[in-house]
Amino acid sequence: MTPETRIRAGFALTLALFAALAFFALKSGRAVYETGPAMEVRAADGAVVFVWDKPVEAPMAYRFREAFKAARSSAGRIVILLNSPGGALTEGRSVIEEIDRMKRTHHVETRVAAGSTCASMCAPIFLAGEERVAAPDARFMFHEPTSVDYFTEEKADKPAFEQRMDAERFFERYFERSPMDAAWREKLRQAWKGQDVWKTGAELVAEGSNVVTRLE
Repeated sequence: MTPETRIRAGFALTLALFAALAFFALKSGRAVYETGPAMEVRAADGAVVFVWDKPVEAPMAYRFREAFKAARSSAGRIVILLNSPGGALTEGRSVIEEIDRMKRTHHVETRVAAGSTCASMCAPIFLAGEERVAAPDARFMFHEPTSVDYFTEEKADKPAFEQRMDAERFFERYFERSPMDAAWREKLRQAWKGQDVWKTGAELVAEGSNVVTRLE
């Protein structure tokens, strides 16, 4: 085999590999929407309630989008009831974008009920609500973002400076641009470095965080 032939064969193999990976990704993506977790939707007190009690992962944003399309003419208020340990940053960002679209025409309330938890990426989603309601014992957790290997789903180690940059970008995007009280936010910026910060709904209100606007 001549060098030119080997190069062409290698190029063809690379193209075939990329095509196979693209097909696998497309097929897997479709399967998530078809077989992924469903979302409970119900009516209560003149509002449409979306109940998400799972990790923040696909197809969460898709479920929100489709549920809103179906329910938008039923009521002028959407209540998003959350109980989630957090999850994928990219999916959380998509969920927040869906909530922002809802707010153009509807009043959106986020809520964490008694005994429920809103941790990690769930917290920025909760902050997207115009009214943010929590039970006194509802638990919230804030921490710096972590990178996860796509294939192994294990935590991926990054150099310290990259981790700091990721944390600052996350903080700026989801907390500095949020309704969170500025003074409380700066305390959180110092407290969350390298650790999880847990607060109850009652503590968030007592500390004037403006994360929770009303206790239920």
